[in-house]
Amino acid sequence: MKRALEQDTLHLVEHDGSEQTIASNAPIENHAAAGVNWTNLRLNDLESDHVNQRIQCLLSIARQISLFTVEQQKDIIEIIIQRLDKERDGDAKSMMILLIEKCSRYPNVNALVVLTYLLKENRQILQEPNNMRLVSTLYENLISDLSNSHHKVRAISISLLSLLPFIFSSNTTMTEMSVQKIVSNYARDSDPRVRKSALDALVQMHQRGCPLDLAIYNLSVASLRDDYEEVRMGGLNLMGVLSSLYPEHRMKLAHEEVNETTRLIDDAFNKVCDLVNDSAITVRTKACVMMASYQHVGPDMLSQTFSKQIMSHLKRRLPRYKAQQKKYANGQIPVAEGDIDVESDEFHILDSGACGSFIHGLEDEFQEVRNAAIDSICELCMYNEQLTKKAVEFLVDMFNDDIDKIRLNAIQSLRKIGTKSTLEFDEEQLEIAVGALEDNDPLARQATHELFTVVRLTVPVSLTTLLDALEANTKRYPMDVLSIYRCLRDVGKRHDDYVETLVPDLLKLDKRYLPKEANVEDIMYTAYVILIVNASSSNVKMLHHLPKYIFRHFAYFKSKYPDCIPDLRKLYKVAGIKLEGDVDCLPMTFSASAKKLVAADAESYMTATIDMLQVIKTQVERNELATALLTIDVATRNFKYITSLKPLLVGKSELAQLHLQCYQIVIKVKQSHSSSTYASTAQLAAASLLKHSYTMQHTYLGLSKDTLQAAMYLRILANVVWIFGILKQLPISSDTSFNVKNMLLAFHQRVKLIQQQFNLRDDHTLGKLELNLSSAIELPTTTKMSLLHSFITVSLLDICLDNPVKRTTADIVLPQANPDKPYKFASKYPVKLHLEVDVFNCSDTNQLAVEFILPDQSSFMLWPASGHFKQTTPYCFKLSTSVELTLSPWTEPGVVIIRIVQSFEPDLPGLDEYIMKYPNHSVPSSNSGPKIATSCVISEHLKYRLHPSTTSSNFAMNKKRSF
Repeated sequence: MKRALEQDTLHLVEHDGSEQTIASNAPIENHAAAGVNWTNLRLNDLESDHVNQRIQCLLSIARQISLFTVEQQKDIIEIIIQRLDKERDGDAKSMMILLIEKCSRYPNVNALVVLTYLLKENRQILQEPNNMRLVSTLYENLISDLSNSHHKVRAISISLLSLLPFIFSSNTTMTEMSVQKIVSNYARDSDPRVRKSALDALVQMHQRGCPLDLAIYNLSVASLRDDYEEVRMGGLNLMGVLSSLYPEHRMKLAHEEVNETTRLIDDAFNKVCDLVNDSAITVRTKACVMMASYQHVGPDMLSQTFSKQIMSHLKRRLPRYKAQQKKYANGQIPVAEGDIDVESDEFHILDSGACGSFIHGLEDEFQEVRNAAIDSICELCMYNEQLTKKAVEFLVDMFNDDIDKIRLNAIQSLRKIGTKSTLEFDEEQLEIAVGALEDNDPLARQATHELFTVVRLTVPVSLTTLLDALEANTKRYPMDVLSIYRCLRDVGKRHDDYVETLVPDLLKLDKRYLPKEANVEDIMYTAYVILIVNASSSNVKMLHHLPKYIFRHFAYFKSKYPDCIPDLRKLYKVAGIKLEGDVDCLPMTFSASAKKLVAADAESYMTATIDMLQVIKTQVERNELATALLTIDVATRNFKYITSLKPLLVGKSELAQLHLQCYQIVIKVKQSHSSSTYASTAQLAAASLLKHSYTMQHTYLGLSKDTLQAAMYLRILANVVWIFGILKQLPISSDTSFNVKNMLLAFHQRVKLIQQQFNLRDDHTLGKLELNLSSAIELPTTTKMSLLHSFITVSLLDICLDNPVKRTTADIVLPQANPDKPYKFASKYPVKLHLEVDVFNCSDTNQLAVEFILPDQSSFMLWPASGHFKQTTPYCFKLSTSVELTLSPWTEPGVVIIRIVQSFEPDLPGLDEYIMKYPNHSVPSSNSGPKIATSCVISEHLKYRLHPSTTSSNFAMNKKRSF
């Protein structure tokens, strides 16, 4: 294989002359990588004779690989592939392969061609005559080593022998079947470690594509009765392979008196079930896990797993004459007719291994076995609906398990089964299930709510029991209200016949009196309305018997809980109901054609509003500052209105509003230049510009390169404004020049950093600014400082709104704000809070944190573990975590502010953090928590009220009660 490099693409040329493209440098839409400075990578070090230099160069490439442009991506994969042939160091070669793997994720790289190339280039053994003679010698030595007295030599020889047929498939001496036969013989070795190695080698041969001989099945059966658990584990693996290869093979029953056959998969399942009673916990767990893979076992055999008695269809009775012959042959005396023969003439078709195997698994003393049994039951029920009824009975009993993970697994498994076939709960099972609503674990309670959405109750009185349990749940755990509403939504759809009879009691209706309108803020009334309206979607006749005021409530709850209320207009249309007067207060909807008109109107409105940005820029350049502020107000209102017309444009609209805020700040700085308050105004403006710049860069996805450059220019502008704000308030002294020089040096460092990051060394404005800075650093005279101040008059760079921009946001679901009911806690103990947050449009959850601003105004930052984030959709996550707050003692109710922040690394950490904290340069932080990072707020502030209680008062109350 040789390579050919053309102008736009990199090709691999095969031996037959065909070309396959590896990478292309064609532009990619919405690719906004800034690129890196090619000289900083020191790619020449890859040709160095020193391994350390080559590795350091590869590390530098790995750190900056995400910043490469399309052209740089194409060039770097070409360089690495060319160098891979020449590299001899193992560590460096491994790093190159990892880099090629990262590069293959680029959309302009053909990953399949790269993989094919790596497989061909890295084959180390060549099919040459000399090598084949060497391998034949190796084979002969391995055969002789199999007779070695040491078990390790035999075990390793077996593992190596099983690999040879796949590497040298053309060798007639080492065929797959001959090697398989040799390996099988050592599965009966005297040493258990050799037997285990032989069984594992057979499984590995199957995984490499070797068809295993059916005769090996008897070997796997014998291995299950081995005295050593490692061998029994290997036998289980081999049996699982064979039962998947030959499931329908008919094998004769072991009983000599019956000439019947059974399927291999049924016999294997029976053997696996028998190991559920094994003495070793690992074998029992493995057996329970493997049972899930036998989805195609006969239904009779599966039913036997939930019964400890052998079913009649698995028994056979010997013919009477054969039974008598058997007794005579054994020397037994026949009994007279009419007397009782205590010996049975029945026998079992198969071993009794499957008899009650799941019951034994669920009753096991180790939680690992019980967990595996629950998982297997769930998996088998997904493929065999006739097993569901028996499974429900035993899984519901697991709700009372001592281990919380077992309880949660049982609840979730039942819910999964319910998505396949409807579950039916009788009164006893419901009583057990609602007990899970008292669990302290919020995951268990939420899983129970989800379970009830797939359950059908067998008797009407059970629905009342369920509603009472959910009401107690809302009182004990108010944070579960939304989950309960979603539960009742589906409960109503499944139980419309039961709900119809309960409507008068739920709404407290009496035919003798006019109905009294209920309070829509009442939690349980809301729950009942959600239950009734969803039941009405299945039984529209119910709507005709409801009081009129409830239709207004339907519309109110539709706007408040849109996912819990069905489409009301469709519901009323089906029921033939026409609302009149003030009752018709449904939210406005549009037809399909009207929606298209609105979308087109929003796009045209967006284009016209974006054009206003150029008008604002022109007004600022002409120094028409007052007019520009009015235009900014109009444009801001337009962008907000666009958001209501088309939610898909929210990201663009918010980015444009942020840009307009920066314009407002710059205009105010220009207007206050000659005022006495310029020092404070300038520092506040610099802090705001820096914050907006970092917010623009780090909380928006899909930004173009032009927008990122505009954000960088904002930082330069903020630095200039801050310097002159500081100079305005500096006293005239000998140390002034020293302070000014330090500020200019930091400013110069920022400009160089931005030039390197965006490769803007040819930019005229930045080049002129750098020259002025270098001159002012040497001697900061008034003339030189005036040249720097002229940068404030430079207009802001334009932002690009062509990309589909999305903003990173977060919604705090739990805890909920409690302005009226403060959370009471003992002041000497930490406060434990459970947090649930919905995160949207986030590319890296490692940068997200939860910030707590305590009543004493100190801050505490919680960094959730990556496992606490559960991805819901691409770039969207659900955070579920807990925190313990150690608070300083106080006696009055206080407020803890909770917010979600996204951290980032500033360009100049010390200086930027100082500027952005103005006017609070010294904000106290919690000593117990980690260091407060620089961050952007991406959620609304949640105010959670706390009320400490002293232990002395509690002690006095307890003492009084004791008397």
